[in-house]
Amino acid sequence: MDQIQFPDFMSEENMRKMDRQELVNLFLMMGQAMLPNAGNQPDPLTIPVAGQRMEVPTRAGNIRAIFYKAKKDVAPVYFDMHGGGFVGGNCEDTDFWCALLRDQLDIHVVNLNYRKAPQFPWPTASNDAFDAVRWFVDHAAEFGLDTDKMAIGGHSAGGNLAAVTCLRSVLEDAPFRFRLQVLDYPPLDLKTCAFDKCSHPLGIPPQIAMMFDACYIAPGQGDDPLVSPAVAEPELLVGQPPACIITAEYDSLRDEAELYGRKLIAAGVPVYSRRFLGSAHGFTMTLGGRDPMMSEDPNAKAACGMMMDALWYALT
Repeated sequence: MDQIQFPDFMSEENMRKMDRQELVNLFLMMGQAMLPNAGNQPDPLTIPVAGQRMEVPTRAGNIRAIFYKAKKDVAPVYFDMHGGGFVGGNCEDTDFWCALLRDQLDIHVVNLNYRKAPQFPWPTASNDAFDAVRWFVDHAAEFGLDTDKMAIGGHSAGGNLAAVTCLRSVLEDAPFRFRLQVLDYPPLDLKTCAFDKCSHPLGIPPQIAMMFDACYIAPGQGDDPLVSPAVAEPELLVGQPPACIITAEYDSLRDEAELYGRKLIAAGVPVYSRRFLGSAHGFTMTLGGRDPMMSEDPNAKAACGMMMDALWYALT
């Protein structure tokens, strides 16, 4: 991410003093312009995709999904969720990745398009993910899903939603479990102020992170493990599925994802984790030079291969 020159009123001192509504208003005023490809995005429904678009019911209404069917009639299934700081992005953003997994592993892939903050703050996106998985499990026969071989994952904010869905599946005794969670540079600590996290010129500017967090949660909600899985004690993580965790050296979210990995290990959960040196947030989705804002990262192929290998091991 290129360095952004922020106006003086967005200094660390001033932003730490802002309340939630002030931060949300600031996002509504200027934050949208800082989203990837802002102002240059076509209607996502006009973008060709490699799967089948469909509507999936949740407790708050339908959400969009893209279903990528394996060649086999009955196959394992992987649920994927895009990034965007809980405030942006669409399932179409990761169409190439979901299609690649379908083609290379011959598994079904479900690409979910959860609702966004600030219009839909927490727990809407979490409920969207949880409810969508449950709906597909309830309709497994229609789609040929092997519900004994399921995995879930996501990129950035989508990684948070994947981890939270895994937690909820156990804590709420849901009628489904996962064999793997794929957490691709996820934000797992929304309790800690962005200015107190590690920083790098290529990282997510804390000003942006503060606005995104304020849009998603109210003060105090970051203490909840279903918002910030990294705050959970290991005792709460017993029974979680194995995790594949990708982090980037120049990412402010690096430490919290790695902390979560250590807590999972303390809970007896197998963890496959690697910090990719010289890379920044979002680097995996530059695979093949598909990101119009970033050239392909030298580590993208290795990181995507690591996630694909973990899915192959868990599901096939």
